[in-house]
Amino acid sequence: MKPVYDKGKLVRKYRKELNWTQGKLAKKVDTSTSTISKIEADKYQPPAELMSKIQKVLQIEELTYHENHPLINQLTSWQQSLSQRNYATANKYYNELKKFPITYFYSQKGLYSLCHFKHALHLYRTDIASMFLDDVKKCADTLSSVNSYPYMKTIGLYYLLRDHLNDAFTYLNDAIRMNPDMFERDGEIHLYYAFAYAKMGQNLDSTNHASTALSIFQSKLNQPNILLSRIIKIKNNMRSPNHPIEEIIQELHSILDNYTSIHKYYIYYMLGIAYLQNNDFEGALRYCRKAVNNEKIKPLKVKYIFFTAYMYMLREDTKMALTYIEAGIRINQDKKYQYFFQLLKEIMQGTYGTEAYRQKISEEIIPYFESTGNLVEKNYCHALLGDVYYHIKSYKQAANHYYIYPGNSYIAELLAKYPQK
Repeated sequence: MKPVYDKGKLVRKYRKELNWTQGKLAKKVDTSTSTISKIEADKYQPPAELMSKIQKVLQIEELTYHENHPLINQLTSWQQSLSQRNYATANKYYNELKKFPITYFYSQKGLYSLCHFKHALHLYRTDIASMFLDDVKKCADTLSSVNSYPYMKTIGLYYLLRDHLNDAFTYLNDAIRMNPDMFERDGEIHLYYAFAYAKMGQNLDSTNHASTALSIFQSKLNQPNILLSRIIKIKNNMRSPNHPIEEIIQELHSILDNYTSIHKYYIYYMLGIAYLQNNDFEGALRYCRKAVNNEKIKPLKVKYIFFTAYMYMLREDTKMALTYIEAGIRINQDKKYQYFFQLLKEIMQGTYGTEAYRQKISEEIIPYFESTGNLVEKNYCHALLGDVYYHIKSYKQAANHYYIYPGNSYIAELLAKYPQK
């Protein structure tokens, strides 16, 4: 059985925290500097007596206690229930284990932090997850390669939910590098990739990963993750001209009728998009309002509010559109949607073509989306600027933006309804 922790990494970590040189540590434990160097580089397995001395002088907590502990089984079960998206069971373990301080878990403090981190992410509470981020990152750095895998992929999920896609891919790819064999049979990480590629507008890659995840979860009869994999595939199909929208609407209604789904409000939102594609404004608004009014998770609620505001703008109901825009701004969830709501408001007011706002889009909004890897949103901004410059007859600048992204029908329709003042 491979060790849970990479002892060399732990020695290096604790030595550096004390600002000791390798030579100073060597003197403390009566060995040579080269021996310490080899231990830290994982090129030498020290005898138990030497390791005990190192452990004692550096006070390496992860190696101080025996790994068996009465609470560890519950902790492992909590981790499993989170991976299976068995939220009722996960909440039970959370309520039981949060009563105990982290010191009760001795050598499994990393797993304790990981479970709290992941539990918060499943509730879309990245603010709470942030409190455990440093601990989870430290574990990812000090655990052996095989054992660091779940830490790396969950950090990837954290950045995915924060819409920092570049960082998300970095950690997901690191997880695969650490344990390529696990990647082949882990439906969860394929789900994360499916989400990430969908956010980047790479629907084929997203669908491929969702299909792999679906196959893995079906073999394990894991219904919550089966359903989530299906939802991702349906969302990607909505962007494809090869799938009749009527069939997609029917499939979404079938899910609502046959499953008591924790994703119900997201399915309402998807129905809103589908009905809009089917030119049924009343149906689209009906389901989007249901999604907005019932959703408790703020990042999802903001998404639904934005789309509802957009639909009211298409109907030229500026009063209702502004009501939803202001509601979205008040929630103040993240920069991405703050920028989106600002864009909608400027378009509705006809002030999106001012020099000051063109500059804001070019010098602030586009660089932000580019730095986080939100290429779809970056392209929307280029499409907007292309249309703006075209309408003010700055054709060369319009061409520069159209060269990056040729245009977007949704933006073009809004700009046609709300000309610049």
